[in-house]
Amino acid sequence: MVKIRRAYEVLFLGLFLFFLLITDLRFLKGWPVSLFLEATPLVAVATALTTHTIYRNLGWGLGVIALTMMFGRVWCNWICPFGILHHVFGSIGPKRSVKNAIEVNRYRKIFAIKYYILAAMLIMASLWIVPTAIDAPGRIAEAYGSAELKSHGVARVFGAIGLGISRSAADHKAGNSTLQIGLLDPIALTVRSMTTSVLPTVHMATEGVYTEQREYWLGWIVGIIFIGFLVANWFIPRFFCRAICPLGALLGIFSRFSLWRIDRDPVRCTDCDLCLKNCEGASDPHKDLRKSECFVCLNCIEDCPHDALVYRFLPRKASEVTYPAVGRRELVLSCLTGLILYPMARRSGGIKKNFNRGVIRPPGSVAEDEFLRRCIKCDQCIRVCPTNVLQPSLFEGGLEGLWTPIMISKMGWCELNCTLCSQVCPTGAIREISIAEKLGVGPFESKGPIKTGTAFYNQGRCLPWAMDTSCVVCEEVCPVSPKAIFTRNVDVVNRWGSKIELKRPFIDPVKCIGCGICEHECPVKDDPAVYVTAIGETRDKTRSLLLSLVHDGPESVFG
Repeated sequence: MVKIRRAYEVLFLGLFLFFLLITDLRFLKGWPVSLFLEATPLVAVATALTTHTIYRNLGWGLGVIALTMMFGRVWCNWICPFGILHHVFGSIGPKRSVKNAIEVNRYRKIFAIKYYILAAMLIMASLWIVPTAIDAPGRIAEAYGSAELKSHGVARVFGAIGLGISRSAADHKAGNSTLQIGLLDPIALTVRSMTTSVLPTVHMATEGVYTEQREYWLGWIVGIIFIGFLVANWFIPRFFCRAICPLGALLGIFSRFSLWRIDRDPVRCTDCDLCLKNCEGASDPHKDLRKSECFVCLNCIEDCPHDALVYRFLPRKASEVTYPAVGRRELVLSCLTGLILYPMARRSGGIKKNFNRGVIRPPGSVAEDEFLRRCIKCDQCIRVCPTNVLQPSLFEGGLEGLWTPIMISKMGWCELNCTLCSQVCPTGAIREISIAEKLGVGPFESKGPIKTGTAFYNQGRCLPWAMDTSCVVCEEVCPVSPKAIFTRNVDVVNRWGSKIELKRPFIDPVKCIGCGICEHECPVKDDPAVYVTAIGETRDKTRSLLLSLVHDGPESVFG
């Protein structure tokens, strides 16, 4: 069975790397390149809490939960790419004596930290429940007397309860939750690290990953975190999986229902503790098994010299520790931490009035509040972007927006006929759009093109405006038709007193879609004379730019 497990590890790690490769090559048609992200139960549970929906293929996560309830945490040691990397990295680390290996694989209290991390993150994702519960009684009373309920008796009572709760939840849905599980979800963390740090580094050494070198803003921080978790295996085996991983904590909770598990025969057992030598989960197979910590690696069965251990169906309940070793006070404290962290993070960011002009989201992104309730920071959209314009943010979008994608036009531009980022998003933070919808043609002509922002000029740095030097680069590269950048001939007196004719550029903000190619190609490279901000973006009507007088009063030209 151990050999079979290792074969599965090779299979799933190879499949994960294969999906990364074809995503880089943009062979998306027919390939489920986001399968591992969509199969993560933590993503399914957390996004269901923040958005009240299970998006697209996230139902795969429910399948993983069902698998866990049957066989235990097989995901952690048979399927999870990050878990497999920990296994591999730990095996190439310093060799330990048998005695040291046994001691380092004993269960420790710090391994309960992952449950507290999970609790804090789920509380942040479900804060809308608190005001919903407070307002629900009044809403139920209101619904009971409404015209929407025509039935009588018991049916009317239950109908009023359902309608009242739904109304209360709808009122408190927006702005009362945040999705932060992507910071430590093992699949999102691995994809993000591979995208922004590992593969660009490999390309520098081999020149065999990309057609041209990719650069990612602050990718070195992501890389250090990733490598740090791997190096931790040399001190405490599977440290991330045992102590930090919130997905492992979630699966540990469901594994208490598992029908199969390791069982120890106390008659044959001689208390030699050799079963701990290669135990991946520190699950104490030498005594009552901790079901929530067992990775089903089956190493203990192979290492037992007396055949006292067996993996069996419905073993004795008396020989297991069913529940995770979680302290009540610590659990309450972690829930309070999540309760406090959310408003602190939300009020310290710039989502509403003081939004950061540089937080330009990919085309097809939903409104910022909804975006932060859907984005798991996997950076899958960043890796598939052909021009390198998408970059991981630090705190430009506030504390909540850490590692979410933003467009930095000095790095690239949004290709006019590209919607790849919308095709790979696993949670709908970037909704899937077509080329026709992005360009505002065909059936979408009445809505117009999708705008990610608006370009502006810094006339003090623009060559025709500030230095009497001819330059029409921005007009030439503007991809929209008719062009959003136009020029006017003006007669000026240069610094030598001579009259010359110049073409000075102007921007039509109605036609500009914020693609950023003008900023990218501007010959003033350090601080481009033309730059794009998030103002005027289609996804949020409150971020409008101009007011024009119409018959019914002021109206945004972007509305």
